Amino acid sequence: MMFRSLFKKSHVLLLIKLSLAVVLVWVLLNSGQLDFRSILVVFDNLDLFIPALVCLFLGIVISGFRWWLLLRATGNNIPLSTVLNLQLIGSFFSTWLPGAAGGDAIRGVQVFRLLKNGRSTALLSIVADRVFAMIGLISIAVLVSFLLPKAISPDAEIFQYAGLIQTLAYVLIGGMVFGLLGIYLALRFSVIDYLPIKIRHYLHPFGVTILMYLRAWPTLLLCLAVSVLATGIVIIGMITIASIFPYAANPQITAIAGVFGNLFSVIPITPGGVGVGESVFSRVCAELAARAAPFATIYFSFRVGMLIVNIPGMIVSLFYSTARHRKKADTLN
Repeated sequence: MMFRSLFKKSHVLLLIKLSLAVVLVWVLLNSGQLDFRSILVVFDNLDLFIPALVCLFLGIVISGFRWWLLLRATGNNIPLSTVLNLQLIGSFFSTWLPGAAGGDAIRGVQVFRLLKNGRSTALLSIVADRVFAMIGLISIAVLVSFLLPKAISPDAEIFQYAGLIQTLAYVLIGGMVFGLLGIYLALRFSVIDYLPIKIRHYLHPFGVTILMYLRAWPTLLLCLAVSVLATGIVIIGMITIASIFPYAANPQITAIAGVFGNLFSVIPITPGGVGVGESVFSRVCAELAARAAPFATIYFSFRVGMLIVNIPGMIVSLFYSTARHRKKADTLN
């Protein structure tokens, strides 16, 4: 029995992910795409590294502001200071404890404890926040792609990346159009009334949340702008880190590579996307710059920067008081 408890399914899955991360990092090291020793150079260039860290931290804070807007759109009036505290805590857990409870789960648990009413819509706001974060990444990729042809090497193969960016944009727009059309048809013909009672019970919070967001469409537009701003500032931080390394590609290529690296890091193949983001970033840089260099080192340095800027989240988590913040939330509801 004890043996079985030690090797639960989740533990086995985590072990597989850790093993894959080790393999990917080992491949990057052996191929010369990753050089741990040269990462230390960022600490010799604090005039660039500190502004980059400020950008990364601002990205977290601005994302917290976006989540606060989404919460308000569903009638959950939680103080901005409380939401920013939860954002910092969630970001810390996502960055520092891969394989443990995710940052979104931490945010969900804490916001559930804060509220007496509207818990379902508050929890679904975390899902909406993730969607807007993805929209921000794709939007920045589309914006940068317009400048990319003028910035890459003549020998680079741009078409596959331009095509992928276009595909992501089409999927995003198509998903939004079909989603809105589906919601309209479902409401127009009262589709939910034909479903079993149990299913209707589970779908009710989703329907309520969607209607609230549709009524607050100006807030959603603001969230879109905030998402682009948050992602753009993080990418600027990544470009600033890249400028420390003499072999870095130009800013446009670094931006595109950073977007793809972050997109693929979201896929839960390894804990925190370790090794995956580095591999994708390195490949995009190498192909668009048409030269070989340890580009993965840049992305790993960006990861180190994210670890540093999430230290405040650790401090906040140590002193966070659910009771105190619940009182603040109660005064607004």
